[in-house]
Amino acid sequence: MRLYVHWPFCLSRCSYCDFNARVCDESRMRGYMAALLAEIGLWRGLLGRRDTALSSVYIGGGTPSTLSGEEISSLVGGIAERFGLREGAEVTVEVNPATWVAEDYAAACAGGVNRLSIGVQSLGDDALRLLGRKHDAAAAMRALAKATGSGAASVSVDLLLGVPGGDAASFLAGLREVIAAAPQHVSLYALTLSVNSPMSRAVRRGEVAMPEEDEVAEQYLAACAEMEAAGYEHYEISNFSLPGHACRHNMAYWRREEYLGVGAGAHSFLGGYRFHNTVSLLAYMRSVSRGGLPPAEGLEYVGEAEGRAEEIMLGLRTARGVPRGILAHGGSRLGDLEEMGLLAAGGGRVHLTARGMLLSNEVIAELLPA
Repeated sequence: MRLYVHWPFCLSRCSYCDFNARVCDESRMRGYMAALLAEIGLWRGLLGRRDTALSSVYIGGGTPSTLSGEEISSLVGGIAERFGLREGAEVTVEVNPATWVAEDYAAACAGGVNRLSIGVQSLGDDALRLLGRKHDAAAAMRALAKATGSGAASVSVDLLLGVPGGDAASFLAGLREVIAAAPQHVSLYALTLSVNSPMSRAVRRGEVAMPEEDEVAEQYLAACAEMEAAGYEHYEISNFSLPGHACRHNMAYWRREEYLGVGAGAHSFLGGYRFHNTVSLLAYMRSVSRGGLPPAEGLEYVGEAEGRAEEIMLGLRTARGVPRGILAHGGSRLGDLEEMGLLAAGGGRVHLTARGMLLSNEVIAELLPA
């Protein structure tokens, strides 16, 4: 079993963000922590005799590092007490470079965290200011140095492609600086704007110009080549790792394994059902304080046909791809996509090429059953 823990508090709202997050409030954070542990306890009781020992825990947000390293350690201990952790379980926490000092990294790792995900986003100071981040490039590299020296088994770095004002050359310069710091994992995400975010409004007013799709594609393909030349495996559309350091928690999502999400807005996949907790912090805390689970929303049973479509959509995100037989309905279209250099086949499996990953939504749509 796998557990995702949502921590919705941040130092401030980034200009592009649409996640379920809000600015820190110490009193509210303490109440929310109590609610999290209560919800975890409720789930442990409901799951009864089922083996709930966790293979992975992912503490995301928001900004979990608005908690101290000691507080994260306490949270991990509370999770282990209620559910249990398997030997070698992967325990990840997301960290904003503007938050932790060296002692926080050490305390978190001493308390069971063994994977750190550092939200660098960019190594351009102008880009970081535009994104509304609270750190500069120097602080990001200091945070990365602290993380790699913390004793964590794996350190991951998040970077954004397609930030306004940047180009492939400047992006690659930052990427090379990250690679030189030797993290075990790097995630590259194209910048996307929520409709009502401050940056989105600035774009509509003509104050900020988003790069053309071709420019973002150039950055992505150049980054893929750079990462692979440095020995990183491109194991999923947005993710690269040194051998043995792929994120096991996220791989479980792409393999359609069961997982439980706790916290406001957290998503779960259990017993063939997908659902998520209410995104309302007040409703979440009120329900749990009264001894009940938070309201579940979006409840959906994933039947055989839906499951097959998910297997294609999620499997094709990964380098392993999917069995060719699952795409038998694709007929000649499958061959056409291979000839176009968007798909590759081998060993009875089909996977996207680097160029196919650029057009993953379109390619996958072509391969879904009618």
